[in-house]
Amino acid sequence: MSENEELMKPGFVVVVFDVPYAVSLPNGAYLTLDPEKGIACVELTLKEGSRAFFRNRPITGPTSFKELQIAAQQFSRPRLEYSYVAISDLADGTKKATLNIHCGEDGGFAECKYFSCVTVTFLADDVRIISQSDKIMQRIGAILNPFLNKYRLLNEDYKVSGLALERNFYLASCHTSPLEQSELAMSTAELFDQLFKVQRKFETSLGRGGANILKPNSFELLGPRSQLPKEMLGVFQSLVMEDYSMPLSYEFILEALRCLQKSREFRLAIVHAETAFEVYVSDSLIKLMRDSGLSESDALSTVESNGKYWGIKNRLRRLDEWAQMYSTSRQLPFAPFVDSAQFKRWNSTLYANRNRAVHEGAGNVNYQDAWEAIGTAKECIVLLEQRIPGVAHWICLNPSMIHFRDTAGEISF
Repeated sequence: MSENEELMKPGFVVVVFDVPYAVSLPNGAYLTLDPEKGIACVELTLKEGSRAFFRNRPITGPTSFKELQIAAQQFSRPRLEYSYVAISDLADGTKKATLNIHCGEDGGFAECKYFSCVTVTFLADDVRIISQSDKIMQRIGAILNPFLNKYRLLNEDYKVSGLALERNFYLASCHTSPLEQSELAMSTAELFDQLFKVQRKFETSLGRGGANILKPNSFELLGPRSQLPKEMLGVFQSLVMEDYSMPLSYEFILEALRCLQKSREFRLAIVHAETAFEVYVSDSLIKLMRDSGLSESDALSTVESNGKYWGIKNRLRRLDEWAQMYSTSRQLPFAPFVDSAQFKRWNSTLYANRNRAVHEGAGNVNYQDAWEAIGTAKECIVLLEQRIPGVAHWICLNPSMIHFRDTAGEISF
């Protein structure tokens, strides 16, 4: 037997971390389902801290802080030194200080922040799993996220979201306790029953049974987006002087991108992308009907009530018909969307993935699925817009997704 095999021992693994929201359950330990070993334990403790932001206070380590400070000097205006305390009135009649605001040159805020300290205890075939951050967080997510989903459903708690290596924690501490020879034959239920009855020794020292997992960090989400190029800056300066309202379909595209890059809710990103496309199709049908002389109320009634328009695929066929009439009346070239290569791409990459995301759950959807789905939605919208230049939106979406990539993201706490 090699030395490495001798170190391979089954045992308890405890992972301790903070999540940036309050789970409104009584402090205590809860036995819960572990898809791998049957039983795990989630322990919750409600705590209160604060989070702060100050304009001119640099972080420790190499930073561009000074460069940005110098670049902003010509745009600065004096900031007088005032400080305020915001008091919240609670439901039970008590008052609580929840916000400090500072107005000076190094001004900013410190905000009351409730959070939950979470301890997840599970059994592992090899306690050396703590050296593999991705495997540990996958295992924790498989235990904790269904637990949280059941809680937030019953409490309608919209603040709570899942845990993954990319979000909702900044540090996880791991401790281990290998099983004794006499425990190897015990069932999972027996081992957890004994865990609560007998005080157990856990190894906590780093490198000697303990480990820390740090949330990876990427400047890509922390830093600003690339500035608008000169030609686009001119469009922006014209647009801000116009009475322009963003179409709902574009709002859904931006929300899909936020889910993809920031909250990393890939299933929602796909759902929002398909919703954006379906909203665009309905919006375009109504615009083409109005352009042909129908009133808005008649156009809305047709789209919503006529059975020929029910379902996205029927609406796409009707959109082809209306777009062809529009093109013929203006002597414009026309190419049908239905059964085209782009239609087939939409059907397989976006429509089918939306159905898969809805029916199979978040665990079967990854970043690449969502990235391709959003790109497909944008490409399809741009293609359909090009067929109706006279009634198309003034601003066209950028169909490319090349400037979005999978990153470690930021610490959202």
